Amino acid sequence: MHDAARSEVPAGRASSSARTLVGLLLGVGALIVAYQFGMNMHASTGLPYWDDWGYFFGTAQGVQQPLTFQSIFAKDSDHVAPFFKLLTHGLWQAIGVDFLTFRLVGWLAFAAMLAAYALVLLRDCVRSAWDGVPVAAAGLFLTGTLNNEYFYYQHMGLAQPIFFTCLFLFLHTLARGRLVLATLFLLAFGSTGVFGASYALGAAGAGAVLALRRDGERDGRTLVAVGGGLLLTAAMLWMTFHGSYANHTGQPLVLPWHSGFWAFLLGAFATAAGLPVEAVGAPLSLAAGAAALALCLIPAAGLLLGRAGRERPNAALAISGLIAGTVIVTMTTALGRAGLCGEGIANAMRCGTIPRYAYPVLLAFPAAVAGWTLLFGRRTRVGAGAGAFAGLVLAAALAVGHGAGTDAFWRHWSVAGLNRMVAERDGAAERCVATYLQAIRKPAGMDWSQPLVCPSASPRNIAPFLQAAYDLKADFVQTILADAASRPERGTLATLLQAGKLDEASAQLRLDIVPRDGGQGGGLLGSLDRFTQLPSGSLAALGWAVDAAVPAPAAFVLLGVGDRIVATAPTGGARPDVATVLKDGRMTDSGFALPIPPELAGQRVRLFVLGHDGELKELTPPGGVAATP
Repeated sequence: MHDAARSEVPAGRASSSARTLVGLLLGVGALIVAYQFGMNMHASTGLPYWDDWGYFFGTAQGVQQPLTFQSIFAKDSDHVAPFFKLLTHGLWQAIGVDFLTFRLVGWLAFAAMLAAYALVLLRDCVRSAWDGVPVAAAGLFLTGTLNNEYFYYQHMGLAQPIFFTCLFLFLHTLARGRLVLATLFLLAFGSTGVFGASYALGAAGAGAVLALRRDGERDGRTLVAVGGGLLLTAAMLWMTFHGSYANHTGQPLVLPWHSGFWAFLLGAFATAAGLPVEAVGAPLSLAAGAAALALCLIPAAGLLLGRAGRERPNAALAISGLIAGTVIVTMTTALGRAGLCGEGIANAMRCGTIPRYAYPVLLAFPAAVAGWTLLFGRRTRVGAGAGAFAGLVLAAALAVGHGAGTDAFWRHWSVAGLNRMVAERDGAAERCVATYLQAIRKPAGMDWSQPLVCPSASPRNIAPFLQAAYDLKADFVQTILADAASRPERGTLATLLQAGKLDEASAQLRLDIVPRDGGQGGGLLGSLDRFTQLPSGSLAALGWAVDAAVPAPAAFVLLGVGDRIVATAPTGGARPDVATVLKDGRMTDSGFALPIPPELAGQRVRLFVLGHDGELKELTPPGGVAATP
């Protein structure tokens, strides 16, 4: 009795140490997320980005549609997502046109996703606290910057973390036998088109295999996982592909017997493993992707078919279902997306490295580590110690993958560059929108018929969306208007656009209120480098302009022909060469690309640069230059 009691003391202390270590790892993860959240909120301006414009201010999809039975089940792009449509409509009604709050909700959803994942893995999928240590260590990689595209930039990035939160809570409540809650979470994540159907099908397949291994024995968990998963999969596939659906990418499907299909799949797994695919090359990346895929599939199959799965069916269902769903969703994505980046294996693999496609793969890695701890914990006499050791080996392999390449290991958690890019991108978009608002302001009102393309905000014409935001008095529009009213160059620009006339004889701009001319001694510097043909086929004037008196990139560049100002553009293009020559890093974004109206190609045009205090200087020689490449 005394010997047994003495033997239990070290075991209890060891277990306590393991729990402390798991808690420390979870705490480190929480601190990383909190730091990233604070830095990102500080850098954010609340300006919509990319798909945000169409979803929040478009009439064809998103929150501007009235909620009807038909609109709830209508496709947004190529997805059917009734749960998320209801959720985003509710958030829109509660929050309004405040995209900083949407960004806040997105980060809270991301934190909830990680917490739910830790709950299902550490409570339901490991034998001991020591087995949880490598699982928690692998989870730290989920806080890296691979989540940037969906969780970091777009305000609609809150959709994907909410999806995964519902998926993880489904697995947890199913393991705990709370079937009503599990069914609700299944409906939430499973009703998201092909994406949700992939994970629902993965859970259904894992549940079916486990039921067959129990000689067809059925319980409530099996009915929910298998029956609910199959029904949702069938419903989502029918709703997604029935009727008006078309492959909106315009690309032919890349089928599994094409090499590009597997290059995309393995590229996604290699990227999730931390490998800089483009830097290390295709052979090594494909080999690493194949190894990562195998390390996920082996524990999934081993738990379903081995003794460990029979002993711990809930853990087997959660781990195998999640891994199967990850593989299925990556394969279905490869069908429609592997050809987006061009022909050949290298281009297909490069498409797989896009964060929105690689991050779901990374989410499966901690589950795979948990699966290996269960398999090794059963197969050796050492028990949980062998399982924890196997998990640590896999976590170390993940760390080696993230340390590959020439960059530092910590680049995967460095957010300074991302936040700087967000601030610069939003700053360029704000200047572009402000220029447009000044240009379309007429005595009779705003002329919204003029198109607006701000490459840093969206590649599409966002004028209709901006009009809706203007009518809704969106916070970001009001901020831009208030900023424009407080800056001298905005008023000068408005006057130039409304009343400015070019006097060919004197080579000066004539106004009722004459702007201050920089002349030879002014603070404005710049150059028209060349005219070039853009990939879209349009002509553009490229150059740089700075306001040395501030010092900062100049405010605007104006294009004149005859007696008219015909186009304007802000600075904001990267010109590190200018910053190097001027020995001032603040001048890096002094480049401009001013689109030339097609009808002016070949004609003589004049370029003016406008400073921040209203100072004006011509970049072209007297008489202008011919707008030819």
